Amino acid sequence: MTSLSVAAILLASSASAINLFATSYNDHSLNVLSLDGSNLSVKQKSYDCGSEPTWLTYDESYSVLYCLNEGWGGSASITTYETALDGSIKTRKVIPTLKSPVASTTIGNNLAIAYFDTSSVQIYRNPGSYAKEDHYSLEIRDSFTYNQSQPGPVPDRQQVPHPHQAIFSNGDFPHLFVPDLGSDLIRMYYLGSGSGNVLGNVETLKPFPAVPGSGPRHGVFVKQPKNSRSFFYTVNELDNTITGYRHDYSKSIEFRTPNLTQLFHHSVHGPGGSVPAGTKASEIALSPDNKFLIVSSRGENSLTIPNFDPTNSTALPSDPLITFAIDQDTGFLKLVQTAPAGGRNPRGFSLNLAGTLVASALQDDNRVVVFERNVTTGLIGKVVAHATVGEGQGNGPNYVIFQEKTYTG
Repeated sequence: MTSLSVAAILLASSASAINLFATSYNDHSLNVLSLDGSNLSVKQKSYDCGSEPTWLTYDESYSVLYCLNEGWGGSASITTYETALDGSIKTRKVIPTLKSPVASTTIGNNLAIAYFDTSSVQIYRNPGSYAKEDHYSLEIRDSFTYNQSQPGPVPDRQQVPHPHQAIFSNGDFPHLFVPDLGSDLIRMYYLGSGSGNVLGNVETLKPFPAVPGSGPRHGVFVKQPKNSRSFFYTVNELDNTITGYRHDYSKSIEFRTPNLTQLFHHSVHGPGGSVPAGTKASEIALSPDNKFLIVSSRGENSLTIPNFDPTNSTALPSDPLITFAIDQDTGFLKLVQTAPAGGRNPRGFSLNLAGTLVASALQDDNRVVVFERNVTTGLIGKVVAHATVGEGQGNGPNYVIFQEKTYTG
């Protein structure tokens, strides 16, 4: 990105601050962050998202923020927040859930949630009309619980099914995909056609096998607008890899059952890449133009960054954010860049809708860092700003998003 582009970002943000939301384990908080020029600061905290706030979904249409609490230290829950244009939040509802909700996504008036330790997925709906007030309340409309007959190839992590995310496809024929880390499966559902934002009947489909021992964690869809095909990518925690699939709608049975073909399975650093023992891939994100894929890897400490304290010349360790270019015809990936994530344990990161900024949550360093990003080359550039989030030493911020429509590809 040119210095002129960076200056434009800072000038625009100084005129109108950019708001972000971040959750943190160690002080049990939801944080509202304000990016104003080169300054990132915490402007509001909420402690209403329970003991282990872990995931955020922002519904831009109704200015509602959903915060998941895993509930390992108490009762699990979803907290709904009313948000204002300046990023300020107001708690509206705390809704009890099964234990261990780890990720959610919206489609229409519905919220799908994956529960890691209770081996379940649930779809919630907003009761009543389309009024904004109804979006602070949720009720269960579908619930699915999984079992497996024996542990997987990594028995200490695969004793039971561990769904880690629920992802709505972005194709013409709606499906819900669930990467299951414990069972090495991509679980799939067909979402029957309803009216407006209301789902029809949800039909359970045969799951697709992932690579044994890979532990699929999160995934993204890349739609090909010129044909009836899309690509689906998963980042896999247990063997620190990426798997790519081709999804051919035209070959699907009545367009209900996705026709998946595995294209590749390789290291998060590309074919032939290696990682230190004990590393864990965590997040995967698609650029808004569908041209680049970014993944994060935890526990590598393979890079260094300048100290954020200008009086301290000691470099700091950092895990990587790894960018790939997507071949739009074949779906294969080409390594573009391995960039510092801004510190250790980038459990979650996200892009703004323009694709010009990347925000990274560094769980082991109590830090959120915002980077510039070149939308043409896909390269992550200099640090725009950073802030301390959380308290104590480590186990701090785990997820961060911009106050924009949650982009899922």
